[in-house]
Amino acid sequence: MRPPLPSLTRRHGVVTGVALLHLLWVACGALQVPLFTGTGRLASWAQVYTHWTGAGSRFSFFAPGVSPAVRVSFDVEQSSGEHVRDQFKFENSAVNVRIHSMLLRFGLKEGRDALARAWAAAMFGRHPDARAVTVRVEALRLPTMEAYREGARPEWSDAYRAGFEHRAPTAATTGAVTP
Repeated sequence: MRPPLPSLTRRHGVVTGVALLHLLWVACGALQVPLFTGTGRLASWAQVYTHWTGAGSRFSFFAPGVSPAVRVSFDVEQSSGEHVRDQFKFENSAVNVRIHSMLLRFGLKEGRDALARAWAAAMFGRHPDARAVTVRVEALRLPTMEAYREGARPEWSDAYRAGFEHRAPTAATTGAVTP
């Protein structure tokens, strides 16, 4: 004979219910079906919950809405005229994760130019004898399946490009006081 199955406690029921509600939110997010709309307290709480947990994500890694892979590189022109390509990689993996996180935010157009300026400033710090820096953000464009069958292959193309020139500091930017 089999021993009797343990009965579920009230706590198990609540946890199971919360898990099912979360999975419902995930399914609605993937299908782009809003559960709570409006401006009430419940809608506000639901919006915070879905953003915090990722349940409201559209899961765009499923076809056909795959977002392209992106990478950043810098063309550095030295004062000697030599051109160097810097991939902005570090030995510290935590720093590389932060850079990748910034790169993901590069898709937001509002902060794109400011981020490119900050990256260029970092390159001027990394290459003190640089005369100019070109920030290049490239996206990997994926062909459709039909085009792939006909021979098209994924290719990197410029998504953003901006050039910056090194300027000598002036009295106003260095905080120097002139008599």
